[in-house]
Amino acid sequence: MQTISYLLAGLLGLLGLVFLIGSAQGNTALRIIIGLALMGAAAFFIYLARSKGPEMKITHQIDLTGDVSLEKMKCQSCGAELDAKSIEMHEGAIYVKCPYCGSSYHMEEKPKW
Repeated sequence: MQTISYLLAGLLGLLGLVFLIGSAQGNTALRIIIGLALMGAAAFFIYLARSKGPEMKITHQIDLTGDVSLEKMKCQSCGAELDAKSIEMHEGAIYVKCPYCGSSYHMEEKPKW
């Protein structure tokens, strides 16, 4: 969509420039108005191409089985305490990355039976 907007803006800008240059030959006011309108439309399409759409926010809700108790997490490699910023979700799996030693590993839920 962005590429199409840039191409359309380039085409409209070129046509606007042609009308502005052609205004020297006669029918000056009308050609200047059309040329400026085309240049304005080109600027509008560039603005649309550069503007970002609404930001999507994705929330993952996790249902855990069994009883859940809150305890501090420690890195499996160096034993440092981890905070919530160390946990990331990739493709439905939970990954932990230690900010101290840099090790990264997959966190899995063990069944209680």
